[in-house]
Amino acid sequence: MLPPWNRAITAHRRFAYTTVPLEDAKRVKNAFGSTFNDVVMALCSSTLRRYLLERNVLPDEPLIAMVPVSIRTGSESDTYQNRVSGLLCNLATDLQDPVDRLRRIQSSMNSAKEMHSAIPAETLQDFTQFAPPAVAARAMRLFFRTQVSDRFNPPFNLIISNVPGPNFPLYCAGARLEHFYPVSAVADGQGLNMTVQSYDGNLDFGFIVCRELVPDVWDLCGYLHDALAELLDKI
Repeated sequence: MLPPWNRAITAHRRFAYTTVPLEDAKRVKNAFGSTFNDVVMALCSSTLRRYLLERNVLPDEPLIAMVPVSIRTGSESDTYQNRVSGLLCNLATDLQDPVDRLRRIQSSMNSAKEMHSAIPAETLQDFTQFAPPAVAARAMRLFFRTQVSDRFNPPFNLIISNVPGPNFPLYCAGARLEHFYPVSAVADGQGLNMTVQSYDGNLDFGFIVCRELVPDVWDLCGYLHDALAELLDKI
């Protein structure tokens, strides 16, 4: 069984956002000896587990997230060029205890990082050279038109991005920027994207979904706060 968002998407979107204190996430990180990103992944995992459980559609197998990572080495000639690859993380949504989920996520991320670091950055991006743009564009149009995502299991269930932002306030014409809610994108077979941006003492979460696949996206915000409280209670 797949989660409801792993199907062909429509043209409709819904967006929800919320904020949790960065200091609370750091308390969890320090208490369990994990990384900051592990905590973010654990919060998303608990949020998704609660969402699926309450709708009686929680898969027996744990969800898998693709986590974008930078592969810049600092030696690039183009200063502003993005070089991005991805790690696959076991979200441990099959585990009931939140600390057990955090430990499993920590182990999964450590293993993925070890494998990732063993492959040269150039190799990680060379796949983009295999398909000329015109061929790739036609292949993607065929993919969407035939709704292949409804017929095959995806390699991962969603994308979760954690973007570090400034730890000081930003201003525009004297007006202070209060929050930095990220808005990402969805694709066929990936009708839910979770992105978090740290900014000035906060973690600002943005959830973008296909409206038909996840019509109640605002419920994720409440589940996220419950997930953080659950981990804080374990300290």
